[in-house]
Amino acid sequence: MRSLLAALAIGVTVAACARSAADHEELGDRNYAAGSYRDALAEYRLALLASPGRASLHAKAAAAAVHNEEFSFALAEYRALAMADRARLGEAIDGLERVVRAALRANERGVGEVALATLRVLAPERPLGVYARAVAVDAAEQGRLAEARALLPPAIAAATDERSADSLLYAYAMVAARARDCAVAVPAFETVLRRGREPAVVDGAREGIGLCALLEGRRVLEAGRTAEAEAWFRRATAPGAAPDVARAAFLGLGDIRLAQGDVAGALESYQRVLQDGAPGDTLSIRARERINAVGRAEAPAPLEP
Repeated sequence: MRSLLAALAIGVTVAACARSAADHEELGDRNYAAGSYRDALAEYRLALLASPGRASLHAKAAAAAVHNEEFSFALAEYRALAMADRARLGEAIDGLERVVRAALRANERGVGEVALATLRVLAPERPLGVYARAVAVDAAEQGRLAEARALLPPAIAAATDERSADSLLYAYAMVAARARDCAVAVPAFETVLRRGREPAVVDGAREGIGLCALLEGRRVLEAGRTAEAEAWFRRATAPGAAPDVARAAFLGLGDIRLAQGDVAGALESYQRVLQDGAPGDTLSIRARERINAVGRAEAPAPLEP
């Protein structure tokens, strides 16, 4: 008897919840149709509590959330829609694109970035360059290198003019250089220079090539490839390189010359490090230490009394 009563109670509760979910959904639909999106969203939230996992409710709640500029909730609901019903994946993807567009327009870049990343997972073939540009530039400026490297190529492809494309290509090259991937960065910088379509980044591209040349010179020198390192260091001293990059390259050239027994050449390179630097900066200190070490090595031994 008790088990029968318990079963009846459970059945009544389930039925009440089902009716509650249906009632809230119906109220939500009415409010949505009337343009009262805040009230509609409140009803859809209650319906989801009573009947979680329903694809139709996820879709309705997400749409109402976009109207209310509750983009994080909309993102979560469109993602839930994609998981709840694969047949409605296209609808979820379209909704996520609306979230990206609306979030970026409202300057909520963080939500826009997450929505864009979700889109890239759910629809990797979908062209997203028109949205990727703003997110990619933010990621590059904030040092999120992996994200910027993933987003900049589609942004470049979607650029509306040649100058914008080269500006984004320069940003891509800089991100690669900061990630020490000079095999990617140098050709990109060289392309920007060869085209010359965006004057604002030409000088930066030359500096980027100099920085990569310095990094590559150091890398191959550590691997014992002296001749290759010398070629990279010389490239890092070419016109257009940043002054400190050129000075660091001359320091490397001096070390190579000294290892080769060319003391005069080494001293000349070390002096070039001192020319454009402040007396107490790190490069000047290192160059002065090397010059002093060479002087001590060349000094005659003191005479015995």
